[in-house]
Amino acid sequence: MIPLTRYLGGFIRWLLKGCFTNLKDEVEGNIDPTWGGTYDFENYVTGIFTIVIIIGLIILIFFW
Repeated sequence: MIPLTRYLGGFIRWLLKGCFTNLKDEVEGNIDPTWGGTYDFENYVTGIFTIVIIIGLIILIFFW
């Protein structure tokens, strides 16, 4: 797994939870998984989804 996507996914999930959890636990995957088997995998999928949205927005802004 690409570490950047896992870290980005952990950061985004931390923001979505309203910053009430510990950021270090979110990024390192020290929280129980909810839907993906492992928390690292959940962060990875969230990071990939976030990167796709960012790239889509960049393409939309610059090439519209």
